[in-house]
Amino acid sequence: MNVFEDLIVELKQENLLESTELEAPDPVPGDTSYLDTTEVPNRPVQDDAADEFDPDRSTPASEYDLELRRDAVQREEPAAPSEPAAPTDETKPLQTKKGKEFFKKRAVNEVSSLQMVEHVLTGVEREFLKTIPKTYDDFGPKKALNAFLQCDEDADSQAHTEAEFALMQETEAWCSALAKRDKQVPVSSLRQYCENSKPPLSSQAMLSIARFYRNLPYSEDVRAKFDFVITRLFSKPIGQEKRAALFSRAETLTHITTLYNDWSSIPLYTAEDDDSKISLTALSFDDMAIEAENAVSFDHLIESDFFGRLRLFKESISELFFAPDVTAAAIESNIRIGNAYVTLISRERRKLDVKSLQLKYEAFDHGAVSDTTGRTIQLEDILRELEDVSEEPPQAVAVVDAVAPEKQAPPRVAREVSNDDRNTNLASRLAGSARSVNKWFLAVALALIAGSIGLWVWANYFVTQDQPTSAVQTVDFNGAAFQDHIKAAKLSGENLYVQLQPSWDLLPKEKRQEYLQAIYKTSGEKGFTQVNLINKDGKYVGFASANRLDVVMP
Repeated sequence: MNVFEDLIVELKQENLLESTELEAPDPVPGDTSYLDTTEVPNRPVQDDAADEFDPDRSTPASEYDLELRRDAVQREEPAAPSEPAAPTDETKPLQTKKGKEFFKKRAVNEVSSLQMVEHVLTGVEREFLKTIPKTYDDFGPKKALNAFLQCDEDADSQAHTEAEFALMQETEAWCSALAKRDKQVPVSSLRQYCENSKPPLSSQAMLSIARFYRNLPYSEDVRAKFDFVITRLFSKPIGQEKRAALFSRAETLTHITTLYNDWSSIPLYTAEDDDSKISLTALSFDDMAIEAENAVSFDHLIESDFFGRLRLFKESISELFFAPDVTAAAIESNIRIGNAYVTLISRERRKLDVKSLQLKYEAFDHGAVSDTTGRTIQLEDILRELEDVSEEPPQAVAVVDAVAPEKQAPPRVAREVSNDDRNTNLASRLAGSARSVNKWFLAVALALIAGSIGLWVWANYFVTQDQPTSAVQTVDFNGAAFQDHIKAAKLSGENLYVQLQPSWDLLPKEKRQEYLQAIYKTSGEKGFTQVNLINKDGKYVGFASANRLDVVMP
């Protein structure tokens, strides 16, 4: 038997859309739970599957939706008997067989997942980085997988343990090599490759990429890439550059928790991050989405540095982003904020033409919107979509003109009326309608019109607009003793965010507490109530308020 034929024969295409079926030796009759299949997005769904999972043919379910439902059906267990029978000698081998098949299926999934990540990184390096991909020699992992699949020993035996350990070493080496290559891949390149792949990447490929980034050591690039992949996985396009969530918040949370368990993902956030802090972080994402949706104009978001604050917030929570509740909130927030951006741009389009709109916002960094919403949003694409929608359909009169002359009705000259007669009749009808209007009703209408005009003049010429309360301001401490350790300090509302210099990491805990206390003492002068310290790596290292002062040491 060829070591590689049963593993990657259907994964050689870079679009990752072919199905993969990996057979373990001596399968249990009637048991196909160990088979791992990858659906093909552009392959038509069978009628029986469509009837089962999507009765409403007018709104076909997405591929990931179908895959999750199939998984739920496969995992559905029959009802337990009222009196379970004790295991006999005949049932024990079957139970042992199913236990071995579980480990084999998990090993196959891990290797095939790394194979998909390998193909995606290779495509990004070739198409966007313009470099020759240095692919990993996967002979070792596939050989170890083959040895593990061929192991007929019990799961607790020495041979099974040694085969599993060898496979684990090979997959860890492969994953480390992929992580090293991934450090050279910008977030924007990965995002554009996944969004523009023809044909689109399958949901199984996107799940493999999400699993890869979820289990990597934390860095800001890893978090940003996971943010994009998981948002795209749990959303679908709905037209006009907008997207919609596949599931409700509670359903998304359930799916994410299940995926983490299947991926054997360990919590990256510490035990100190209690449920209250996780809930507050999730609520902060909701507040950001509400702020974007309630913005009166796109200029308001720019003046308040909304997308800069959103980026800084995501960086400040670091590993806490991977908590299932926070991830589910971030997915919903990304979708809502991205849609709000498109809505605000469409409002501006009603006021200005395309060229004027591009000149007005050419200085704005639209890439910041893509980085913070987990999808590529280009102003040119939105304007092009709006232009296509605004095009008027052909008029019905064109159909009449296309009729053959001999089939058209002859003109009715007798019913023609001169322009003078039309104008006279129109003036007479208007005069008659004006005389029949109730005088009191007319007086009230005129008073309301005059009041509206006066209110508009008062609001536009006599009322001064206050600056947005959420505007971000730069704070200067004017040569204070701790100024040398501060890179930048910005005030947002009542929160002061301080980015620290690398020299901060060299200070002892007592000195850090002293500097943090000194910074907080300036709250009365600077106008803040809370201090948040962020080190050079974007991690939270200090907090101070009226009744709390915390310093985080490495």
